[in-house]
Amino acid sequence: MRRVATKIFLAFAVSLLAFAAVAAFGIVRLHEIRRDLRLLSGGYLALTRIAAQLEVKDWVATRALEASALDRAARQVYLPVARARFPGFVREKIAEGRRVARESRGIAPEDEARFLDDVVARLDALDARWSDYDREAGALFDALEAGEGQDPRTRAAFDARAQSVRQLEKGLSLDVKLLQVALETQIADRVHAAERAEGRTVLLTVVYSLLALAIGVGGALVSQRLLSPIQTLTEGVKAVAAGDLTRKVELRSRDELGLLAREFNAMAASLGRQRDELRRAERLAAVGRISAQITHEIRNPLNAIGLNAELLAEELEDAQAPAEARQLVVAISREVDRLNGVAEEYLRFARLPRPSLGRHDLNELVGSLLDFLAPELQAAGVEVVRELAPAALPLRADEGQLRAVFLNLVRNSREAMPGGGRLTVRTRRGGEAVEAEVADTGGGIPPEDLTRIFEPFYSTKERGTGLGLAFVLQVVKEHGGTVRCESAAGRGTTFTLRLPAEDEAAEAAAAT
Repeated sequence: MRRVATKIFLAFAVSLLAFAAVAAFGIVRLHEIRRDLRLLSGGYLALTRIAAQLEVKDWVATRALEASALDRAARQVYLPVARARFPGFVREKIAEGRRVARESRGIAPEDEARFLDDVVARLDALDARWSDYDREAGALFDALEAGEGQDPRTRAAFDARAQSVRQLEKGLSLDVKLLQVALETQIADRVHAAERAEGRTVLLTVVYSLLALAIGVGGALVSQRLLSPIQTLTEGVKAVAAGDLTRKVELRSRDELGLLAREFNAMAASLGRQRDELRRAERLAAVGRISAQITHEIRNPLNAIGLNAELLAEELEDAQAPAEARQLVVAISREVDRLNGVAEEYLRFARLPRPSLGRHDLNELVGSLLDFLAPELQAAGVEVVRELAPAALPLRADEGQLRAVFLNLVRNSREAMPGGGRLTVRTRRGGEAVEAEVADTGGGIPPEDLTRIFEPFYSTKERGTGLGLAFVLQVVKEHGGTVRCESAAGRGTTFTLRLPAEDEAAEAAAAT
C-alpha cells in the first residue's frame, strides 16, 4: 500500500525533475555557447589578427631593387635602414599563433580541433618557408653590400637572386592569404552555427518548458485527485454525525484514505449494530418490566381459578354431575395450567438470572438432553442423528440455561416436522470456539420471516408466545456466543450456535 503522502511527493518530485531537466538543458546550452564565444574571441579572432600582422607589404625584393639603383655611398646609407625595416617580428607572430591555436584546441569540439590542427600545420609550414625566405633575403642584402648589381656582368645574377626572393615573397603572401581566408571562413561558419544553435536552443527551451509545465499541471491534478476522497470522507463523517449510520463512503483506493474509508464504514456499521442492540435491549427491558407486571397481576387470579376449578371438579365428581360438566371443568383446569406456563415463560424471560458458569462438555450436555427427549421425539416420528465430535468440547457455561436453549431448539424442530422427519445434531471445534448445529427437515422458514425470528413476541405458530428464540439469543449472548439461522422454504432449518471454548469463555463472560 502506497501512502498518499508518498504519491504526492512522487508527483511533486517528477514535476521538480522536469523543471530541473529544463534548467540543466539551459545551463548546458549556455556553457556550449560560452565555449563557442571563447573559441571565437580568444581563438579564431586572435588568429585572424595574427595572420593580418603576418601580411608584409614592404618586401625585401622591392627594397633591394631600389637600393641597386643608388650609387655606392647612398647604398651604404640605405642598406642599414632597409635591414632595420625588415619584419623580424614574423617569427614571434607565428609562435604566438601556434600557442593560441593549441590553447584553443583544449576547449574546442572534435571538428574544431581538427581545424585548429590544420592551422598549426599551416603555421609550421609558414615558419619553414619563412626560414628559407629569411636566408635568401639576407644573402640578397649581403650581395648589395658587396656591390653586386652595379656591374653589368653581375647584374644578371643579381636579378636572378632578386627574382628568387620575389618568388618566395609571393609564396609567403599566398600562404598568409590562404590562412586568413580559412580563418575568416571558419569564423563565418561558427557564427552561422551559433545562430542556428541559438534558434534551436530557444525552440527546445520553449518546448521543454511547456512539457515541464504540462508535467507540473499533471502532478497538481494527480495530487488533487489523490486528495479529493477527503471531501467524500468528510461528507460521510458529517452524515454519520447527523445520525445516518447507514451512510457508506465508497472509496476503492489502496492507500491510507481507502483504509480509513473502510475502517470508517466498519465503524459506522458497528455503531449501527450497537444502536440496534441498544434499542433492542431497551425494548427487551421495557417488555420485561411489562411482562413481570402482567405476570404478577394474573398469576394470583390464575392460581385461584385453578384451585377453584379443582374444588369444583371434586364437587361435580361427588354429585355425579353430567360428563359434559366435568369435561368443561377439566378444560378450564387445562387452560389455567397453560396460562400458568405462559406466565412462567414470560417471567423467566423477563428475569433471566446471570449465568452461573462452570466447566462442562458440550457433547455430554447435548447427548444427555437428547437421551431425555428420546421418547418424546420417537413418539413424534422424528429420527435423531447424532454427529458429535469424537473429542471432548470443554466450555464454561450455565448448564441449566444452555439445556433450556437446546431444549427450545429441539422442540421447535419437532414442531416444524408434524408428520415426522430427521433431526441432526452436530458438534465440532471451530478454531477458538465450539459449535453446535440443530438441523431439521421441516418446512423451513419463509425469507420474509427469517429476519424477525429472534424478535420477542414474534411467532409464526398459532399458539406460540414468540419468546423461545428470543430466549435462545439472550442466553447465547450472555455466554459471549452467537447464533445463526439458515433456512429455506421446503428444505428445512439449521441453527448454528458458536460459543467460546473454555479458555475464551471466562473473558467473554466477564466482559458481558
